[in-house]
Amino acid sequence: MKNILILTDFSKKSWNSILYTLSLFQEGNCNFYVLNAQNVHKSDFKNSNTKFIKDKKSRYLKTQFDILIAKIENTQLKGKHKFTSIESKKNIIEATRFYVKEKKIDLIVIGTNGLCPNEKKQANSISEDIITKVKCSVLVVPMEARFKGLKEIAFPTDFTNFYEAKLLQNLTSLSNYSEALLRFLFLSKKEVTLNKEQQWNKETLHDYFKNQPHGFHVEVNQNFEVSIEKFINEMKIDLVVMIAKNLNLFEQILFRPKVTTINYYSKLPFLILH
Repeated sequence: MKNILILTDFSKKSWNSILYTLSLFQEGNCNFYVLNAQNVHKSDFKNSNTKFIKDKKSRYLKTQFDILIAKIENTQLKGKHKFTSIESKKNIIEATRFYVKEKKIDLIVIGTNGLCPNEKKQANSISEDIITKVKCSVLVVPMEARFKGLKEIAFPTDFTNFYEAKLLQNLTSLSNYSEALLRFLFLSKKEVTLNKEQQWNKETLHDYFKNQPHGFHVEVNQNFEVSIEKFINEMKIDLVVMIAKNLNLFEQILFRPKVTTINYYSKLPFLILH
């Protein structure tokens, strides 16, 4: 049984991430922990009404959680899943780290508004911090993402890293669940020939997924996000999977775009594996 931690601020984007995740795992039985983390500033303690403010905020959060859990209970996607609400006064990173360890979390889910091209240098800092500072796989669900099944999964890579079987098992479970076609996408800024290490890593991936539908593709462009956009549109990709250790690659694709005309940020979920 999977243990899944969903981060919520009770917004529309958070609700959309819950609906997407329930759709993704509708065939299984999961323990869902819905976390709202609070930031407590030192200045709060100088206020004589601190206790009153805390009590009021606590009552508000309880009401919001009651409404949220009721909405989940009333959806057809609820299935046999178990839901637990968690309120934390720690900051979002500390709280996430704590519950990942305490609840033995397999996957973190976070909703985003997508990335506005005019604000590309102001990436979604919470998503980026969760991905880079918490050692757990993360599913990033944009506001406009809608689950329509998983038929095509893109896996951008430069084949410079060796992927351990334990890490790839997360991907195996997804592709088995939906019989999706896994497409490994080699990104390069110019035409190159793989060196021995890259070729070996590529063959290792081929051997690992030999019993599952998969393929290898190449896109050449100075801007990786342009390559991703082109590939997503041509192959009608439903989900992009990346490895957390490929920091330079996924930061450019997910957080540091150089091109303002791309739009996959607003509609396509990303799964970052740790």
